[in-house]
Amino acid sequence: MKEKNKKSHLWILKLSNIYGGLLSLITVTTYLLLVFLFPGTFRYLPIQAILLPTGIILVTVFSYLHLSYYEKASDEVVCPISIGVIISLMCLSPGLIITAHFTIPALRYGDILPILLEPLFWIPFILGSIGIVLGALSIFAILRINRIRKVPGELRLKPKRWKTKGLWLSIAILTVGVIIAGASVLSGPVGKTEVAYDVRLDTGTSEEETTFFLPVPIDESIGEVADVMNELNVVDGTADWEIVDTAHGKALEVRTKAKCVLSAEKECGYKGWEEGDEWLYSYNFSMLQRINRNDYEVWVFASTANATLRIRLSMDNGINNVLRYISVGSTPTDPFTYEVPLEEGWQTVKLARSLLCYD
Repeated sequence: MKEKNKKSHLWILKLSNIYGGLLSLITVTTYLLLVFLFPGTFRYLPIQAILLPTGIILVTVFSYLHLSYYEKASDEVVCPISIGVIISLMCLSPGLIITAHFTIPALRYGDILPILLEPLFWIPFILGSIGIVLGALSIFAILRINRIRKVPGELRLKPKRWKTKGLWLSIAILTVGVIIAGASVLSGPVGKTEVAYDVRLDTGTSEEETTFFLPVPIDESIGEVADVMNELNVVDGTADWEIVDTAHGKALEVRTKAKCVLSAEKECGYKGWEEGDEWLYSYNFSMLQRINRNDYEVWVFASTANATLRIRLSMDNGINNVLRYISVGSTPTDPFTYEVPLEEGWQTVKLARSLLCYD
């Protein structure tokens, strides 16, 4: 092979190697940022954050070392086809991903000209297109190379083993990272589920101890009081409390002489999209009197009049939904209030259920 042809092929491969490494690193960094900012989290994200950038950097470095070695070799020894394929893939893969990501949505809108004028579109599009062109040129260069399969003896000993082993180890690291990333994306995000329960009580003008019986969250998957109640504490004021049985079902008995707030929070582990949605609706209230669409009526008890109650239960699937139950009532001055006035004795209180979706 002529010296000129050899140098031109190596120049294309070196340029493609450097550009492909940078473009792959930009693509992987963008992917990691997106999945990090996505509500919830993806499985094995820390492993991906280590393997993917490390694999790309090492593959780029060791590929360049091999190209530098073959540049110094005899004119007939240029580059094994395996190195060329790796370099081509490092250009083509991110190039195709970027151009497809920006082109396909634009084509769906039909009028592509205004989109082409947006810098956020054409800058990534040009970067991806350059990657595709360099990847194609690298394939062309490899196919055009008239290489020999056996390196002359004086040159065969010079490529240090650590270069070859380093390259294949780098490829293995990157391959494992890509497989893990693919499995993570296909399995979907997982969210850290949390449940919170709190009640606010005010005995009003009464100076004597007031006893309340309040509904508690029930885990319908096991038919028992939800274990979030094990985390219940008095966070404001003073009160004594316990879980008791009443004629209407399980209840939280609270005895207090003034204002108090009881609260409980519990993390319930990581769950996938469908599992998280099922988990949201696995909770209900004890002492239910009736259900009317999104309005629940529950039994409560107060031993004195003029007390007020606010009760709230919320479940967050950690991805995009919060299901909330909160007491609603009315007073002469406020037709809609969360602080529900109570009479003496047993009575029903309305709980409004709402689903909050977030990004």
